Amino acid sequence: MMEDNDNNNSNNGENTADLVLLLVSVLPSVIAGILIPGIGRLFSPYLLVWLGVLLFLNLIRLDLRDLVPSFTNLPRILALSTMKVSVIPLVLYVITNIFYPIESLPVLLLSGVSTGLGAPFVVNFVVGGRARRKGLRLVVGMIIVTSLVVPFTLPLFVYLLFHQHFSISLPNMIILLSMALFIPLGFGWLTKRYLPKIAIGIDKKSLPLSMIVIVLINFGIFARFSSYFYNDPTFVINTILLSSFLFVVYGLSGYGIEKILKLIITHTIYNGNSNHIEEKGDDDFIFSFISMSYINNILVAVFAEQFFGPKTAALAAFYNIPYYIGILLIKRIWLHK
Repeated sequence: MMEDNDNNNSNNGENTADLVLLLVSVLPSVIAGILIPGIGRLFSPYLLVWLGVLLFLNLIRLDLRDLVPSFTNLPRILALSTMKVSVIPLVLYVITNIFYPIESLPVLLLSGVSTGLGAPFVVNFVVGGRARRKGLRLVVGMIIVTSLVVPFTLPLFVYLLFHQHFSISLPNMIILLSMALFIPLGFGWLTKRYLPKIAIGIDKKSLPLSMIVIVLINFGIFARFSSYFYNDPTFVINTILLSSFLFVVYGLSGYGIEKILKLIITHTIYNGNSNHIEEKGDDDFIFSFISMSYINNILVAVFAEQFFGPKTAALAAFYNIPYYIGILLIKRIWLHK
């Protein structure tokens, strides 16, 4: 009976956190950005700063030594990373260019960016116990690997596929992406290494502080695109639907890759006995889903607006809607798995 009460209390706590995320952080900040964009634009120039802070807050508990197990399973990281930064963006570009060519550039930009700086927050919010550390190892490993590659692959793809249509500075694109991704990672490591007491204090307040940062991000990003909600609602609806579809495609691709890897391991190491794989690695499917679908869309929005204009950047900006709805759905799946 006492155990049932503890489980009920735990579930109530999880449900409360869900409501806080939806009602206090995400929904009001999106609405505020649309209705009072003048105030929201005060925060929008610092979107990359807020992203860096979010990454810092959610990696403060992770010891860099915990990353070693991720890279001992290098084929998994390489398979997911290759799909993330090359195969998926190019395949989706080809498909979009055939059926919906006006969105081919936004789709390429969003699909080809690295695993998101906010992905560790998603793991922290969704997962508990030992599985949280395991999930963080994968998403941080994906952030590092894809961040090292994407400043070169994404500008190159854009240059090769669209250079006849845009005046693109390849070095400037590489510099912008590199600074936005590498500086937050380095700052988090320095704080953990040289200010451990402060790191412990920040870790204890990670969730509420992350909520504040999420409010600033949503407020700033939707303020930049609020005019479309008034002047072109059809464009807004189509873009949100497309972004939601892409979210599902990215996540399911991660799930599918993980499934293939598990089958390969089953037949090569465990001689076809899948019981061990299911017991030891069942959580990996959710972590792979997160690592592929929780991407640096805000970075893409800033990047795309600077080089190609706001309409190209809108897909990445509106990706925030399935981004946060997806957190709640994944958490429900996790709690009932």
